[in-house]
Amino acid sequence: MDEFEDQYRTIYHEKPPIRMPDSNILYVNNATRILEKRRELAEVEEDLINQREEFHVKLRVLKQRREDLLEKEEELKLSILKFDKFLKENDAKRLRAKSKQMSESDQQRQKEREIITMEKELDFQITQRGKLKEKTETHAMYPSFLENVIKTGDKFQDIRTVTTRFEALLHTYDLLVRKYQENQETIKTIKSNLHNFIKTKNNENMKYQNMIAGLKIRLEAAKTKTVKWESIWVHIQNTAARKTLTLGMVKMAIFNLYAHIKEAELDLNIAIEDTTNQLSVVHEYILQLREILHEFKKMES
Repeated sequence: MDEFEDQYRTIYHEKPPIRMPDSNILYVNNATRILEKRRELAEVEEDLINQREEFHVKLRVLKQRREDLLEKEEELKLSILKFDKFLKENDAKRLRAKSKQMSESDQQRQKEREIITMEKELDFQITQRGKLKEKTETHAMYPSFLENVIKTGDKFQDIRTVTTRFEALLHTYDLLVRKYQENQETIKTIKSNLHNFIKTKNNENMKYQNMIAGLKIRLEAAKTKTVKWESIWVHIQNTAARKTLTLGMVKMAIFNLYAHIKEAELDLNIAIEDTTNQLSVVHEYILQLREILHEFKKMES
């Protein structure tokens, strides 16, 4: 047994140093893998940039929609005013059409009612004339007062001008009162419509605000994922470097064994980078040595 070990040292350990293989050849496959990982990382970063760009585009679209809604709100206010005017005109047309569709019998009955009303009005006017006559007699002093007013001023020429002016002012006042009442009703309707419109738009704005909040949450999640994947990529790079170093050491060990076998004048012709076949040769050689050792033990026994 000691003689076999001495012979093994003489053959394999007293040989000149083995020339190391070219490092560029050993690490070319590892560099290719690293480049592939970097390309995958570039694709991930490009996807993230595209997602950010899509998010900014959506924000701009939402901002434009909000501006469009404000413009539509102003347009709707004008439409409400126009629609209110249209309703009034339509009501007037409907009343005129309804009046035209009345039958002759209805018109006759209406005339009879009007005659009765006019008779009552005539009686009322007769009564009022008596009352006015009494008031005229009571107010007989006022004409002289108005004449004195006319004499002292230069705005009116006679009493009729004063009374005409008063009647015109009174008529204008009545018109203004009626117009004010009509305007109040119109304003009331517009306020109601505006309240409903504002309520609807507030609901829409709340909906869009919720959408924006959701998009912000998604953005934060995307940022978190980016940080996570960057950490994973650093870990992958570190692991790949360690694995590459270990693989290089394993290949170097296999190649050294293969070189020992080749120097034993075995007829081997395997490429330097063909680690699999080199390992197969080393395995076969170890099996042969095991058989030789087994045979040697048999001979000793």
